[in-house]
Formats: sequence, C-alpha cells, structure tokens
Amino acid sequence: MKKHFVRSAVLTWRSIRIFFECFALFLFLYWLTMSVLSRIPVKAEPGDGTIQIYITSNGVHSDVVVPIQSEQIDWGKELEIADKLNRDSTRRFLAFGWGNRRFFLNTKDWGDLTFGTAFGATFHIGTSAMHLVQREEPVKGEKDVIPLKLTENEYKKLIGFLKASFIHVQDHYIPIPDHPYSEYDFFFEAKRSYGLTYTCNSWTNDALKAAGQRACVWTAFRDGIYLQYDN
Repeated sequence: MKKHFVRSAVLTWRSIRIFFECFALFLFLYWLTMSVLSRIPVKAEPGDGTIQIYITSNGVHSDVVVPIQSEQIDWGKELEIADKLNRDSTRRFLAFGWGNRRFFLNTKDWGDLTFGTAFGATFHIGTSAMHLVQREEPVKGEKDVIPLKLTENEYKKLIGFLKASFIHVQDHYIPIPDHPYSEYDFFFEAKRSYGLTYTCNSWTNDALKAAGQRACVWTAFRDGIYLQYDN
C-alpha cells in the first residue's frame, strides 16, 4: 500500500514536471517566433498622401486613430452614433481598438483583472469587441504617436479593414451599450477571438498592412509595430 502511494506520488510529480517543462518550451518558442517575425518588415511603398491618421499606444494596447469626418466616410453616420459624436466639436478624431470583449468591459483598470478574464484573453476563449474613443487629435512628436499620411486609395483600404472587423446584422453594427467607461467611449461586437496568436497589436499591424503602410510579418506586442517606425 505504501509502495503504491509512493509510486503514485512520483508519477503525479513527474506529470506536473513534464507539464511545466512543455509549457516553458511553448513560451520560449512563442517568444522566439514573435521576436523573429516582429522584426521582419512587410514590403510597403506608401504613397504621398494627405489624409492624416495616427497609430497610438498606451504601452500595451494600440489603436488606429482616424478623422471622424472625411470625404471618404463619416464614421458618425456609418456607425449610427452621429448624435453622440456631435456633442463635442473639439474631439474630431476616433480611435479604433480591437480586443477581448470580456477584458474590455470588465477590466477598466488593472486592479479589475481576474484570473478568468486573463485566462480567456490568453487562450482565445470568448468573443471580441471594438472599442472606439472620441478624442482630440494626437500630438505629433509625443511618445507612442506615429503620424501617417494616407492617399485616398490607402485610406479606402483601411476603411474596408475597419468595417470588416465589426460584426454586422442586416448591414447594421451591433453596439454594446452597457460599459463602465465615459460618454466618449463606444463598444461594438467584433469578429475573431483574442488570444496569444492574435492580439490587439496583431490587429493594428494588420490594419497597417491593409493600408499599405510599414508593418511587420506578425506581432503580439506593440513593439513589433513601433520597431518599423523607430519610435
């Protein structure tokens, strides 16, 4: 009986050790893959454009910031939130960010983060959302602000990418009305699932690719984007 118990304990410990060794190997390979792919630029030949957009970041999450109104699109009318956007004429830009729905809505501050939310956002569990913020124009030269000038054709491609990130039902976007943020924040149901292999920064990197701008092959973190712009 005692020998059986000892043998079971040894097998259990061995299984735990193998699990952590495999997990450590996975993290190493993940880090190695990201380190390599985030440093390989995607060939791009941006045109001499006049439409001002920005890439911004808080150090972890990145956004694509575009004018609310332009000749190409009026995002207020497109998203059916024009009445809300018109309340403040000093905020003429809209920041688009993609991410895990549960993380967005339940983690306003890092102190709100729970194990369940972190686990789901790591392993592609749950749905995603678009987080839009009506804001003032980013200041060129500030840290983590990448200004870009797109041609009309490049911006149309970016618009197509942004639109395709939302879930549509009968040509309508699906708003998420209940959230703990300000009146300048808007949430909508979005496509794909967030996780280790596709993050908010992967999405921003893909937005740059769609617009024909400098980007990397793949990244999970914002550094993969900012490396391309020496920012």
